[in-house]
Amino acid sequence: MGFWDYLQAIIVIAAVIAAAFYLTRLVARTGGAFTKGTGIRLIGSQPLGKDKSVTVVEIAGTAYILGCGGQRVELLDKIPASELKLDATSPEPSGGSFTASFREELAKRLRKFGG
Repeated sequence: MGFWDYLQAIIVIAAVIAAAFYLTRLVARTGGAFTKGTGIRLIGSQPLGKDKSVTVVEIAGTAYILGCGGQRVELLDKIPASELKLDATSPEPSGGSFTASFREELAKRLRKFGG
């Protein structure tokens, strides 16, 4: 193999890496083709520890509070989406205000289960 063969191989590898990089950025920016039209909207998520979080999703006008662990997802509560108190000005909740309201709502719901 000569110098030009090595140079051609390096150029092809660089082109493949660049194409993969830009393709992943495009998919991340557009949300991916599989998430369009699913009817599921992520309202928010709060990490609780390693591989543990509480997530709120909306499906067909109902908000589901899910406990997510390493190997399982469990339904904690189900409420009408109209009962959620989210900031109406932004479609995605902001970090600080959502976190505080999420913790309050979660504590209220957990007290309901705990007694």
